[in-house]
Amino acid sequence: MTHLGLIGKIVLALALVGLGLLIATADDREVASLDPYHPATLLPLVASRLHAVQSYVHDLSDAATAGFRETIQKHESPKKVPET
Repeated sequence: MTHLGLIGKIVLALALVGLGLLIATADDREVASLDPYHPATLLPLVASRLHAVQSYVHDLSDAATAGFRETIQKHESPKKVPET
């Protein structure tokens, strides 16, 4: 039973750290819209920050795989067949 409690505390700590990072990376306008007495105001902030993280990771993966995509396109493009 103590392992379950320890795992629960670790998960809670990670969730709080993640939430803190999302709030810390938000701009002033988003932070100003937070109301500590209405937890539902947190949802738009989290959604916008998660969208920003997703687009950042997408841009990173595009940049990292650009060379591979060029190589694949060179090798898999249809060969021109000489017309007779």
